[in-house]
Amino acid sequence: MMDNMHSIGRIKIFTDQKKITRDNILSVLQKSYAKHRLNVADMQFLIDYEAGFQPLKFQKTVRPEVDIRTTDNMANYVTEFKKGYFWGSPIIYTQRGNQEHHNTDTDIDSAGISALNEMLLNGSCIGRENQKLADFVEKVGIGHRFISPKTDWLDESTKGTYADIYTLDSRYAYCVYYSGIGQKKVLGVTYSKISGKIHYTCFTDSTIFDVVGNTVEEYPNLLGMIPIVEYERSVDRTGCFERQIPLMDHLNILLSSFANDTVQRTMEIWWGNDIEFPVDENGNAIKPKSGQWVLTYTGGEGNNPKIQPMSSSFTSDPTLSAIDSDRSEILKRCFVPMQYSSEGGGSTGVATDTMSGWNATAVDADRQEQLISGAAREELILILKSIELASSDRLSRDDPLRKIHSTDIDLKFTRRQNWDLSTKANAFGTLISHGINGRHALKVTNMFDDVEQVYIDSKEGIDEYQKNAYGNQETKNQDMQDSSDQLTQSPAIDGLNTARAQAVS
Repeated sequence: MMDNMHSIGRIKIFTDQKKITRDNILSVLQKSYAKHRLNVADMQFLIDYEAGFQPLKFQKTVRPEVDIRTTDNMANYVTEFKKGYFWGSPIIYTQRGNQEHHNTDTDIDSAGISALNEMLLNGSCIGRENQKLADFVEKVGIGHRFISPKTDWLDESTKGTYADIYTLDSRYAYCVYYSGIGQKKVLGVTYSKISGKIHYTCFTDSTIFDVVGNTVEEYPNLLGMIPIVEYERSVDRTGCFERQIPLMDHLNILLSSFANDTVQRTMEIWWGNDIEFPVDENGNAIKPKSGQWVLTYTGGEGNNPKIQPMSSSFTSDPTLSAIDSDRSEILKRCFVPMQYSSEGGGSTGVATDTMSGWNATAVDADRQEQLISGAAREELILILKSIELASSDRLSRDDPLRKIHSTDIDLKFTRRQNWDLSTKANAFGTLISHGINGRHALKVTNMFDDVEQVYIDSKEGIDEYQKNAYGNQETKNQDMQDSSDQLTQSPAIDGLNTARAQAVS
């Protein structure tokens, strides 16, 4: 089991074999599977930890009968936020530009990309598959997707799709990379246990190997690519909360200690001085059935009998402050913004964004997007290859889906923000009125999930508006309302004090 005090991420599995063949598949499989099992132990620990299995590493030696062990489960909180913020909207494909080296008609490209988005969003329900993928990527640092040509044409739930897209359980799938220059992926493996035996299905660029024990069966891989895509959340392949587990454990200890103190105060140890309990017929003292007692005697004639709870002084405010501090620190280190509501106030968009941490969250998401984009583009190429293998009676040879190229497609990540819709609308209007292509203006303003479809549906109106605008209106230096004035109005960046000082002077 992984030592949660030393998070190192999932091992990337390498081999010194540049090409996997029937002669070396068993040797490579045996060595790579042993490394994969180390990853599986780590992954299972993280999955259990996120589910709430977070054993506290301390022993209660004083009043062990009051031993409450509770968890705040910040791991689940962080994971659910990441799954919603980064993965809440599916990746949308958009046309990179009207002019590209393939020299295909831009309207055909637009029609093909729009059809591709429709196929994935509605036919393959890619949003559901992305949430399954996110569950692994965010918890354990890696995830796996399997793409293959469609085989079941009678399944009504996937009608209109031309590729099968499955999210694999990363505990039962992995990829192997060549250890030389480029670290090219040379093998993709998925396996299952059937009747006590492990059945491996191994993919290279050209071959599919089915392996059971020492028996190897071989088939051609029509896709010409390894159909298992490995996603990485970060370069070190760690989960979104993994590095903060020690701090999360500390928070759980604080919460448990506070709960124990609360219970102990309602179950006080009682102190009696210069008193004796009555005895029964056997000479045993008859004591109260609930609680514990400590009896002392001062001796002498001036006895002072008393009974009172035996209490220790404990101020809860520092403990509660430490709990809040730990929570805030965990959120900050995991790049999760503060989730609080405001009853009002005059904070500007920039101030709110900076103080609550949304800006840091967006920066971290941009970093993760660069890594995810590589795997997402590999998946896109596999989808397009699967479409090419569809028979002509299923998909016409002239269909725009067959004519699009992966290099002419941009990946559009949509992450909603809750305060800048008016700014986006004004920005879009300014860009359009200054002659920017409508598709590019929609990408920049980031208002819609499916930019390509919005552009196709709006293209006629945008083109007509631009023709009229150039003929009838003068170009202004600044048409849009923006956030530039917030730099001097935001107390979070000390602009308010600067503005006041200038006004006084």
